[in-house]
Amino acid sequence: MMSTAFAGGKMYQPPNESKKIYGAKKGYTYQQKIQRGDIVLPKMVTCRLKKRVKTKSGEEVCIYLGLNKTFEMAIENKCPRSYKCKYNPFGEEPNIGSVIESLNEAVK
Repeated sequence: MMSTAFAGGKMYQPPNESKKIYGAKKGYTYQQKIQRGDIVLPKMVTCRLKKRVKTKSGEEVCIYLGLNKTFEMAIENKCPRSYKCKYNPFGEEPNIGSVIESLNEAVK
């Protein structure tokens, strides 16, 4: 519905209906997506050092144990006593022997 009116000697035309941007939706922020459930963060638990074995190259293969048999394996220069790892309940302990063999063969 286009109507024209005179205001102060000038012809007034209301804005075009197609150019209205009132109520345009913006995207959600990262925190809002988490609260809405669009993004699901993994549950993290404290894993403590269970076993440590040194290789010929001086690196250490570390196995960590967490809540409900959550196992995690890391290859590092020095193993921290504990760290946060992703919750993976009722897993199997990694085979540390095969990892040590493959690392020692890579050094040869």
